[in-house]
Amino acid sequence: MAPLSITCMLGIASSNPDELDFATDRLKEEHNQLRQQLKALEHSAKEVSLLDDPAEGVQVLQQLRQQTADFVEALERHAEWEDQELFPFLLDYFHRQSAPSITPSFWVLEKDHQLAISFIQTFNETIIDLTPIVIKKQLIEAAAHLIQACLILNDHFTMEEQLVIPLTEKVLTDLESFFS
Repeated sequence: MAPLSITCMLGIASSNPDELDFATDRLKEEHNQLRQQLKALEHSAKEVSLLDDPAEGVQVLQQLRQQTADFVEALERHAEWEDQELFPFLLDYFHRQSAPSITPSFWVLEKDHQLAISFIQTFNETIIDLTPIVIKKQLIEAAAHLIQACLILNDHFTMEEQLVIPLTEKVLTDLESFFS
């Protein structure tokens, strides 16, 4: 996690709690958008197992490959914002307190993210090897990698919100106490 904007974010949050509210709202909104994309990907991947025509299955998976690439691009933009702005601020803010460290929680989130991306990469690699003459089992296996990534990322977003939102609320409470 790059400490690029720690000072900037600390200054903003300490003088304007609205910025921290905006960051929390942005986190929720981006997660909702990413979840919608995941739901569509997962739905399409599950439909592959219902197709009788392997050639049609290959075509659906090829379309899914492009949709997955678009999703990964949006996910990486979101993760970059978190890693450069939101997470460094929270880690720095709570590092100053004598409470237990929140660093391991962020480490788990990062590992979930990496695991999901590895499933997406496996999905993409499996698609490359598919030919028009494929066995339905191969189609289902390729789709299963994408389904697994979707499940992990849905849980990841939930865990992230369960960690970050209470932390931002704590910061806002501290700021309110400080300025009252």
